[in-house]
Amino acid sequence: MKKKCLPIWRRKMSEYNRASVIRYYRKQRNMTQEELAEGICDTYTLSRYENGTLNPSEENYQRIMNKLEMSEETILFNLQTEDVNIAKVRNRLLWLFERGDYQGAENEIEEIISKNQLPLMYVENRQFLYRIRLVVENNSGKLDLVNYILSLEKLLRESFKDYDSEKFVNKYFYTENELLILNNLAIAYGEAGKYETACRIFSSVIQQMEKVSYMDGYKPYYLLMVNYANILGLHQQYDESIEMCRKGISWLLKWEKGNCLYNFIYNIGWNYIEKSKRFSGEESLRLRKIGLLYIWEAYELCELYPERKENLEHIKKYFEKNQIIHF
Repeated sequence: MKKKCLPIWRRKMSEYNRASVIRYYRKQRNMTQEELAEGICDTYTLSRYENGTLNPSEENYQRIMNKLEMSEETILFNLQTEDVNIAKVRNRLLWLFERGDYQGAENEIEEIISKNQLPLMYVENRQFLYRIRLVVENNSGKLDLVNYILSLEKLLRESFKDYDSEKFVNKYFYTENELLILNNLAIAYGEAGKYETACRIFSSVIQQMEKVSYMDGYKPYYLLMVNYANILGLHQQYDESIEMCRKGISWLLKWEKGNCLYNFIYNIGWNYIEKSKRFSGEESLRLRKIGLLYIWEAYELCELYPERKENLEHIKKYFEKNQIIHF
């Protein structure tokens, strides 16, 4: 008997929270709140479930999902496979990729495909594997920027049919793969000189994630914020970049993700130092001193996490380059 594909790498409900799920699938079914609430709870209670002011009990949540003809497996899968050991394979691929071992990542992708561990008939699997492959090829110089952007756009349109970078309209609900592709696209648009396009995508997607409240403790939200802050700073929007970094710090502290704090703190310092170059005299000196304090704090935080050691030298060099004698 043919085995059913197993939904793995599932999002927890803290990542796609229940308010967003209920609201999204009710609208997908063209149901009113009154229709969905009937036999389960009153309309006011359902409204509170959907706006996040009240968490449904497990019993009511399951009854709502049953009425919507949905299951957690239907909602939460991100990869499709028959291989029960795929989590180890996925984690190894991400480990190689995130540490810049591009040859190792390419080899891992080829092995996954050759063994059919992630069948390419599923769009989720294609987007997961091909996004990593495209980033690897671009970073290693095998794929130029123009074709990199075109390939990412084509990959995104496999699930986001109406995607148009110049007339960008948000989806209501994004998968993790779609968010990561959008993040890579926005970075690439910035590198290609399409600053307004990049900012429009970063800003719109971040706002949409916040509006539907499914970014709680969710890594793509962090990536979008930090890269949006980067591009704002690189285009001399220093105050806006600092504001985004402070927002990111608050979010990281809320979700106890201290290992990423140094990135936002370094960016704040960088923005202050670069902003100081617009001034002279005491104001320039004041801004530079503030920036150096942030840079040094970022260095000390980075030292606490062994997996971040590769960034220590970069932070140290930037600090030394901008040191003030007798500071």
